[in-house]
Amino acid sequence: MSQQVTRTSHRVGMMDVDLVQIHFASYMSWVDDAFSALLEDLEHPLQDLLASGWGTPVVDLHCSYRSPVGLGDRLAVSTWVERAGTSSFTVRHEFSCAGRTAAVVDVKHVWITTEGGSPLPRPLPPWLLEAAGARALPAGA
Repeated sequence: MSQQVTRTSHRVGMMDVDLVQIHFASYMSWVDDAFSALLEDLEHPLQDLLASGWGTPVVDLHCSYRSPVGLGDRLAVSTWVERAGTSSFTVRHEFSCAGRTAAVVDVKHVWITTEGGSPLPRPLPPWLLEAAGARALPAGA
């Protein structure tokens, strides 16, 4: 089985830059867009998950800025489920511009249920494990 990779793109606009180059926080907005696109490609749109009582809060994020990006640049974004654990998963977002890596962002999410009022971690569903190329452990393993 091949890993699902979602591809999106963004043109850097005025609201994305500061005096020198791209503002560091702009990447987080694009990560959010790319994550939503990935879930849609996996046929589990975020709005459907939330409406069904599931959630994927972010518990850790690491961004490595590799090369400068400026106004008018076009960024290509590749997004996929990099790792899957029992109740958490990491999504990798690789940003490239003009053939060079601009940034790599790893975002760790926890799979939770929101039913009953308090968010509780739950085992990842099979479709999310498959997206990472992982398999569910047998019960009791």
